[in-house]
Amino acid sequence: MDPNQSVSMPDVAESQTSPFASPLDWVGMEKVEVPILLESGLRVPARADIFVNVMNPQAKGIHMSRLFLALKDGVGNEKVSLSLINKLLHQFIDSQKGLSDQARLRLSWDELSERKALLSEYTGWKSYPVFVEAYLVDGEIFSEVSFSFYYSSTCPCSAALSRQLFQQAFAKEFCDDNLNFQKAFDWLGSQQIASPHSQRSRADVRLIFDRSVKELDIMKYVDSLEATLKTPVQTAVKREDEQEFARLNGENTMFVEDALRKMKGALLNFPELNDFHIKAHHYESLHAHDAVGSISK
Repeated sequence: MDPNQSVSMPDVAESQTSPFASPLDWVGMEKVEVPILLESGLRVPARADIFVNVMNPQAKGIHMSRLFLALKDGVGNEKVSLSLINKLLHQFIDSQKGLSDQARLRLSWDELSERKALLSEYTGWKSYPVFVEAYLVDGEIFSEVSFSFYYSSTCPCSAALSRQLFQQAFAKEFCDDNLNFQKAFDWLGSQQIASPHSQRSRADVRLIFDRSVKELDIMKYVDSLEATLKTPVQTAVKREDEQEFARLNGENTMFVEDALRKMKGALLNFPELNDFHIKAHHYESLHAHDAVGSISK
């Protein structure tokens, strides 16, 4: 045999059959690393889970390398969108040359956004975990998009109890005096009678779009929800930013129930959302357990 002669490589997936005949629901790969291009123009690392079904009960296996290459080539320089994801699902099926008629893709990445401080000139970067899950089944594509973000929540009950302690301390200090403005002003600036408890909180949001939606502008929904709650966590801050953050927390106290209803009201303004689900976690500073709730469209 001529050593320079090209040799046909065996393809077990096509040339062999399985001794245990059965179709398979899903076969593929998880946590495939790939860079993607965001709507903002940033390129970030992502992970992909890719699966197809196996229709033929006798088929030995799928062509996993073809799924890998379809993903790599598909997300090259095209911005990630629902249109791109739909195209990829069809390419996954086509790559199997008759072995499959269903496909599934899950993409996850951190959406990065530069955020300005509340009052000062400072800016800083925040990341928002994003997950896109899409299926192509019986010729129909089903997809949903999920993301998370953090905000601060001050307990309304704790705030009311703290105000009561201030009232009681004020009454005790000035009960025998004709109220002197300067003395009262100085006293208020020197006291720390009580602080209402607040907690870092997280919202997990899942969106189901109308099928006419093609783009994937995640930050549009993040911005709306953060503006509604008014207390998103900050990046770099000066003292004036920290004071403004304290003011916003004082003006926007909320139980987990309040947060959920506010966020639902914000998302109802987007007619392209066929459905949504929001889960809020308030990581209690008073208790060892957390306050959690959920709401849907």
